[in-house]
Amino acid sequence: MNTWLKSFLALPLLPQVALVTLMALAGCNRPRADVWPRQVQAALSGRAAGLSADERAEYEAGFGDGAAMVHQSLKAGVRPFRPVLNLPDMAPLGMGPLPEGVERLAAPPVAEVDAETGLLMYPASAAKSGAFAQSQADGFTWALAAIGQSLRRPVPQLVVPANWQPFLRPQEGQDLDAGKKTVRLLWAPGHLAWAWKERGFPSQRTWRVWTETEAPSWISLSEQALWVENRRGHALAVDLESGGILAVRPAMPHAMPQTRDWTAYQKETLAEYNAPETQRELAALREAAASGETADLLAVAKKLASLGEPAERESFIWYLKAAEGGSPEAMLKTGVLLFHGRSISADKAAARMWLDRAIQAGQPMAGEVRDMLFQESK
Repeated sequence: MNTWLKSFLALPLLPQVALVTLMALAGCNRPRADVWPRQVQAALSGRAAGLSADERAEYEAGFGDGAAMVHQSLKAGVRPFRPVLNLPDMAPLGMGPLPEGVERLAAPPVAEVDAETGLLMYPASAAKSGAFAQSQADGFTWALAAIGQSLRRPVPQLVVPANWQPFLRPQEGQDLDAGKKTVRLLWAPGHLAWAWKERGFPSQRTWRVWTETEAPSWISLSEQALWVENRRGHALAVDLESGGILAVRPAMPHAMPQTRDWTAYQKETLAEYNAPETQRELAALREAAASGETADLLAVAKKLASLGEPAERESFIWYLKAAEGGSPEAMLKTGVLLFHGRSISADKAAARMWLDRAIQAGQPMAGEVRDMLFQESK
């Protein structure tokens, strides 16, 4: 009998029990081996048959990479991009961070969301050989079926809505309503942005790159998607949550004319501007903005921006103050207003200066907006 066991047996009964219990608990608290690598290895069995040693190693690496996309997304509580073979290079067009190696390219609109899963697509990696790309897609598909069913949100059969409205106020924002959902859509050169709310849930905000030179001409909202019609005859169904294009349909003729009596529209906005309740709200906002705080300057600028041409001129003054105070958002807006010169004198040199400053200040859309505006103006 060894010395340690003799010492243990010499203890009174209670300390013996306590020591055994502690040892058992220590064993229970040891980290358990992660079974996921073994599941991946089991799934690989037989899949790489007939491949050379080098191809087999690459296939196994790609399969593990694709499976890890699902595994890590579930851990992080986010939805992954889906790797797809032979996907056109134009997708995706810039919803959130792009996977490594995928470039944002201007191209005719295409669906960017996988109809089977509702996941944004990107090309399976071709950085190595075809074996890696194929197995990356295979590994993702296997893991999605094995553990990632909760990530699936299949795209419903989309029907082009019957009721559309002309997009008359793209830079000030325009509201859409479809039963349980409401959306406020805005456009600026280079991107579409929207705030949306579903009854019973907090409001959310999303944006996507809009590579065309003009705002959408007509807009609509269904329970399934935000619909925007471009000036090239395409009706695009856009996913509210991700910003991805769900489907592309031919544009339809609309009952309403695309033009509107702008004199009547200006009268409506001027009446809203002159309304006593609007003036009281503006007075309170101006008083708060006297502090010079960026948030207060932006609040009065944004309120004025939607109230017609006279108010927009004053709005520019407040945006400029906020830009001078260091607001990247205000720098971008100041640059856009100076470029277009709709309610103020256009000054493209000053517009470029403010857009450059917005880029340096980290405004995420400023670079694309500047490149689009000044490419068009050449």
